[in-house]
Amino acid sequence: MIKIKKYNCYYNGKNGKYYVDNSYPKKKKSHDCCCEHDHKEDKSYDCDCKRNHKEDNEKGKLVEFAYQNASPISNLPPGPGGLALPQTVAAVTLNKVKAGNVVSLNGLFHINNDSPAVQDLVATIYRGIPSPGNLIYRKVIEIDNAEGVDDDFTEVVVQFVDDNFRTTQENVTYTLVATQRIGTGLFLAGPITFTATEIKGPF
Repeated sequence: MIKIKKYNCYYNGKNGKYYVDNSYPKKKKSHDCCCEHDHKEDKSYDCDCKRNHKEDNEKGKLVEFAYQNASPISNLPPGPGGLALPQTVAAVTLNKVKAGNVVSLNGLFHINNDSPAVQDLVATIYRGIPSPGNLIYRKVIEIDNAEGVDDDFTEVVVQFVDDNFRTTQENVTYTLVATQRIGTGLFLAGPITFTATEIKGPF
């Protein structure tokens, strides 16, 4: 008995020729491997091309994680006061951030406005010691006055991806700081959480 393999035929309208199966000319993407093996399905396959498939498979994975919590249980309803601003909310340190990786920063804290007037809160993140040259993130939000009791006790969320690592750096510290733009009356309160996640790149 002779088994006849099934072939698919393709017509190329540009040159008027017919091709069988994989002989049909296909344009590869710039990141495609020079071989035809599916490295996502079989990561153990030893390819003889020059592309580093191990690094491709690891891209996007968590490399290192650091966090800081404070006052995880808050009183309900929130009472007056707290820590007067300006105040360092939290600080986290990653042991080593390699070139090409990124760091995802996420923070949450609460602000209480004991002032009878609306106040502006400034939330900033520094890479390194808090100084103008190390500022990488800044947001300003309005905190309602205490008399209105609508949003005079407000949760503040900060999110940022630090992708500016051209060289490998050790002991990278991120500091989250809360300040009041004008006047007094804002107070820092819990719960507080600040995290830094190093993710394998480059992207």
